[in-house]
Amino acid sequence: MTSTNHSDFRVAILQLTVVAHKPTNVAIAVKRIQKAKINGCTLVILPECFNSPYDTALFRQYSEAIPGGETCKALSQAAKSNKVYIVGGSIPEICDEKIYNTCTVWDPDGNMIAKHRKVHLFDVNIPGSTCFKESSTISPGNSLNTFQLGKFKIGLGICYDIRFSEMAALYRKQSLLFS
Repeated sequence: MTSTNHSDFRVAILQLTVVAHKPTNVAIAVKRIQKAKINGCTLVILPECFNSPYDTALFRQYSEAIPGGETCKALSQAAKSNKVYIVGGSIPEICDEKIYNTCTVWDPDGNMIAKHRKVHLFDVNIPGSTCFKESSTISPGNSLNTFQLGKFKIGLGICYDIRFSEMAALYRKQSLLFS
């Protein structure tokens, strides 16, 4: 499975119910990764903030260092024991006292092969209704990040990043230049 010569792969895109207990969230993700492997998947994709409630007031509390934190250790082990690639959705990352919404990617040997920090933060203020500002807690990333799965080069983005077609266009251009 660690060979990069395969030309196709089967993907599991997981949705998870998140609770206010990180170890429970991580354990549920690991079980779902195992189930995806049993169903023949070679690439498993977890959702944004799968290890914590999606609440800016809680991001610092749930944050951890990458790759040394408990969630990363669990994803590394899950990738290795199931011999799958894992796109680790995202988790709150702490680095130099800043919080990032960060995606990690793990190969079937349990190695982290990519890391992407969410570039486009979601801020909304609808008077009398909703106010949510990721930028009040999270720092933006500043790079495009890809990983190779066989002959495929895969670009990473987190949630709101997908609203910016320029990012996808840049990934496409990279793919044409480096394929």
